[in-house]
Amino acid sequence: MMRSWVPVAGLLGLVVGGRPLQGQESQGLEIAAARFYRAGPGQTVVDVFCRVPFGLLDPLTRGTSGRAIYRVSVSVRDSAGLELVGQSWNDVAPAAMLSDARASAMQHVAFAVRPGRYQVEVQVKDSATGRVGRARMEVAAFAESPPPRASDLVLATSIRRAADGNDTVARAGEIRKGGLFLQAAGRPVLTPQAADLGYYWELYPARAETASVVLKVQTVEGRQMVATQPLRLPLDEQGGVSRGVVPLVGLPPGVYRLEATATVGDSEIVRRAEFRMAGFETEAAVAAAARTQRAEGFEGMTDAELDELYGPLVYIMESDEQGIYPTLSSEGKRNFLRQFWAKRDPTPGTAGNEEQDRFYRAIAEANRRFREGGAGAIPGWRTDRGRIFIRYGAPDEVLSRPQPMGSQPYEVWKYTRVRSRKFVFMDFTAFGNFSLIWTDERREPSRPNWQELLGREAVEEVARF
Repeated sequence: MMRSWVPVAGLLGLVVGGRPLQGQESQGLEIAAARFYRAGPGQTVVDVFCRVPFGLLDPLTRGTSGRAIYRVSVSVRDSAGLELVGQSWNDVAPAAMLSDARASAMQHVAFAVRPGRYQVEVQVKDSATGRVGRARMEVAAFAESPPPRASDLVLATSIRRAADGNDTVARAGEIRKGGLFLQAAGRPVLTPQAADLGYYWELYPARAETASVVLKVQTVEGRQMVATQPLRLPLDEQGGVSRGVVPLVGLPPGVYRLEATATVGDSEIVRRAEFRMAGFETEAAVAAAARTQRAEGFEGMTDAELDELYGPLVYIMESDEQGIYPTLSSEGKRNFLRQFWAKRDPTPGTAGNEEQDRFYRAIAEANRRFREGGAGAIPGWRTDRGRIFIRYGAPDEVLSRPQPMGSQPYEVWKYTRVRSRKFVFMDFTAFGNFSLIWTDERREPSRPNWQELLGREAVEEVARF
């Protein structure tokens, strides 16, 4: 079974009066899933969303300025009980969010499985109290015969296209679908000032067709509130994507569902998903929490936490900035980080620093995806794969050979945007510790005996890839 695992740092948001969409709820956790079919390998890609209410958490009292730390653990098992995926990571709830009882974080994971039924369990443990919340659900992967006609419907509070070839790392709360980034959740929450509802679903026709797509917003009792005009969507043999934004300004607070209907020939395909429209009080709370969080900056962080932010800067640091930070006091370290990122702020004078956010998103993603195997003592950003991911973004294509004949496990990363690049990594330990052995990027090192390490057949496969 091929699987991929992409945990994403939770988006800090506010949810009012939430309830579980799918699966079972325990101590306030909500869990939901969306499935997408990949005909080539005959697999289902599953996106799982879990809402973590901050009511589960208590603030730590020392050195954290009232923040809470919690650990998220996810397990995926097949129908025989065999664990196929197991992953854990820590996340932080800022003090500004803990003060509002409606605040929550969205955690997202993704994996790919063969046809069958799978049990997904998410566990959240509060570091301060040891309190544990769990949520479980069963996911049925699509069958290859007959293949599905459409994916599940995903709703989002925003959809954006990748800005350029370097825009490859999803922002907090986003998932990536092709060249699109969706600010997605199991059940998104709109507000009166942010009332655009994004949607995304994939259609899988048996042959080239033209679909007619209609969207309807309904109450949970079935009363229709909004309906769009039919939209014609050409589909080729590989299928197509229906995505867009429905403006819902003026929709009263409450729980609703979006119903998407695609008419293809004489048949209809219908998918539904829920969302919530909040009131002005939620919007005010979101704005206040965001202002407080921005004002905190690096305040309240311990030396260890500041050092974690400083370490990866080696990838982008200028020569005159090196060697200064370790000699500084705690306040001096905070000032160094503030000045370092102020120099790189593409929009000075605004509340956010897009380059700082982008860099630390890449670090967080590298830590989750490329942490060394075995004892796990090396964070992902310090590994070869993590370094390449941070510098060049996510690869456009990956060739994975976990059990090659006559060679150690290896991976090939291929980039096609801007200009073509390849990176070949080999696992000499069998614990997932991949080292870069060859690349056609002149700024990166290659081993002189890389062809000998790979073997003739693998070298030919790399050349064809």
